[in-house]
Formats: sequence, C-alpha cells, structure tokens
Amino acid sequence: MTGSMSTPGSPPNTSNVVANSDINVAACLRAQYAIDTPRLPRRRHKKPTREEAEEPLVDHTKALPVHSKKTERVQKRQHKKTQKAAHGATNLTLMDLPSEILTEVLRWLAVADVFRIARTCHGMQGLLLLHEKAISKDIIARRYWNLYRCFPLPIAFNDVPPEFHAGLLSDKRQELLNIHRKSYHQHIRMVDPREVCTCMTCVFAWNNLCLIIDLHHWQENLANREPIPMIPRGTHPAWNQDLLDRNADIVRLAMKRPLYYAAILEKHLATITGTILRFSKWKKKGATARPQPRLYHLTDKDVDSGTDAFLERKGPPSYDFPFHRDNYYSLEAYLPNRKFGADGKWHYYALPPTQHERDLEWVGSTFVSAVPPEQRRAQALANLKDHNVRWSQYLERVQQT
Repeated sequence: MTGSMSTPGSPPNTSNVVANSDINVAACLRAQYAIDTPRLPRRRHKKPTREEAEEPLVDHTKALPVHSKKTERVQKRQHKKTQKAAHGATNLTLMDLPSEILTEVLRWLAVADVFRIARTCHGMQGLLLLHEKAISKDIIARRYWNLYRCFPLPIAFNDVPPEFHAGLLSDKRQELLNIHRKSYHQHIRMVDPREVCTCMTCVFAWNNLCLIIDLHHWQENLANREPIPMIPRGTHPAWNQDLLDRNADIVRLAMKRPLYYAAILEKHLATITGTILRFSKWKKKGATARPQPRLYHLTDKDVDSGTDAFLERKGPPSYDFPFHRDNYYSLEAYLPNRKFGADGKWHYYALPPTQHERDLEWVGSTFVSAVPPEQRRAQALANLKDHNVRWSQYLERVQQT
C-alpha cells in the first residue's frame, strides 16, 4: 500500500496508469456487450407441506369377518354395556337403591305386601332374608303392638336351659298335659314336647296361635252363615288332620321366621275387624231400639289404617278359651292375656321371659326329683361332657392370646 503511493516531488508511477487504463477499457467493453436484464425482487420459496408433496392416502382396509362364538358373546356384552350406559337414567329399578332405603321402605308396608315384593326377584328375597328380623320388629311395633302382647311366641325346646329338659320330659309332667290333648284335639294340634317348651306359658302360647289360625280359616263360613262341619266324637277325619297339621306347621315356621309371626297377627287383626263389622250389621234395629256402638268403638278409619291401635280402648276381656269350634259363632274378638285396670289401661301379663322363667323354675322344683336316677345320671354326664368341651375351648383361646 505504501509502495503504490507516490511522494511529493517524485515522478509519477507509469505502471499504475497503465493498469488503470486497462481496467477502464475492460469495463467499457463489458458495458457495451453486456445484456441488460431487469432485476426482479427476490422471492422466498415456500417449502411444500407433507400433504402437498405426497399423494393422499386412501384406506382400502376392511374388518376381517369373525365367526367365533366367544367373540360374539364379547360383542353382545359390549353392546349391552353401551346401551345401559346410554339409557342408564331411564332403566333404574328398585334394586338400584341402597339397602338402607329399601329396608326403610319395607318397614312401612303391610306383611302381605312384603311377601309380594320378596317374590319379585332373588335380590329382593335375599335382602328380606338378611334384614327380616329388623323389618318384622318394626312392622309389629307399628301395626300389631297390642296383638303381640296378647299372643306371644312359644319358646323352642332347644332354647330351654338343659337343666330343665328332664323335668319337662318326665312322665308325670306329660300326664298333666293330657287335658289339652283330650279337650282341644278337634281344632288344635297338640304340642310336641321335644320341639316346643311345655311350660304353661308356652303351651298356652302354642294353643292360642293355632286357634287364631283355625279361626281365620273358617271366616268365610261365618261371613256367609254357613255351618262349620261338625266332627263326631271319637272320629278323626283326614281333612281335619291335614288342617291341624298345616296350622301347626305355620306356627313352627313363625317360631323361626319372625315375618311369618307378623303374618299371623295380620290375619287375626283382619278376623277381628271383619267380625266386629259383621256383628254390627246383623244386630236387630227396631223403632225403639237404639243403635249399638261397635266393639272397641271401631270406625272405618281404624279399619283402613291396618293397625290395632283401636284395641287400646275399653272393651270386654277374653278369659275363656274357645274349647270347640261351636264357640266361633259367638266369638267377636279373642284377645287373651290381658285385663283392663282401674287406671283405664290394659295390663298384659303373659309376655316372656318373666312368666316363662317362673314356669321353668316351678317345673324344675317339682318334677326334677321325679326323674328316674338313670335319666338324671345320663343328663349329668351329658352336662359334664358339655362343660369339659367348653373348658377346653376356653383353654385354647387363652393359649392363643
């Protein structure tokens, strides 16, 4: 750079002049022979997309036909699930409710309606069997509280303490029960001493329940004024034996299933209301006769309510047991085991377990000594064996803890 420049006072560099002239000549020649093309604005090339660069794909695949039975079952289940999900809000049933709500609904129904609902499906029947005790208890307390205190259930023989078994099964004790076998054999099946406790409380309870079932059976004859078939003394027709066996089976079932016990009370309430209404229609009314009020001041509203609340009103007590079916014609309302007190309330005196326990104590103090020594020895050995089993179980639990 410094070499190409000239200093003042020195002669001009001729080589630089020649080079510059050659450049000028070359530029002139290029300008003379060059093609003048207009300059266009520079465009930015757009990169094509994948869809534009490639051809559109056409799907020609088809589902393979499947003829497997297992696949068809799976497809049917999936189809049902989709339909159920689409129409789930409109296909709700009673079983979709929680069990607490269902049991609460059943507690407010009549016993006959509960049996009808239990026959609709297996799920409802299983629910009823699971909560039968609680449902029956609420139904009885709400609808048949007075009848429950008049007609207690007998106690099963297996539920009686073992120390009273020998006295209840003794021959002397069974001889005292012959009065029930001879007097009520036409309309009541005698209690089995190895199946039901034979203390007086349980015997009366068994007889009363068999009686009200038999009384309800003949309500159609009484309503239509048709006579009840008479049974000659000393004869035992087959139709009557079948009827007594059926009544006894219902009582045995009621001892195990509380809902059947509630059904017996429901039938007897229908018997009482129907008899009171029938008696009020048949009473003679003359010009001077005054209309007599219904027993317990029964009203149509009381009948429609389906409860026995009207039985708390004042009325005649039932002290006499109907010892024959001829007593059904004049029997208006049979409600034993209660008396009307001076305080204006009914008092019930046959409810277990108090009266039942008193009768067992009397049986134990009276008839245990009459048991033969061999039977007492066998019973003592059985009790000792049971005690040893319980003691061994207790020792095993202690060792485990």
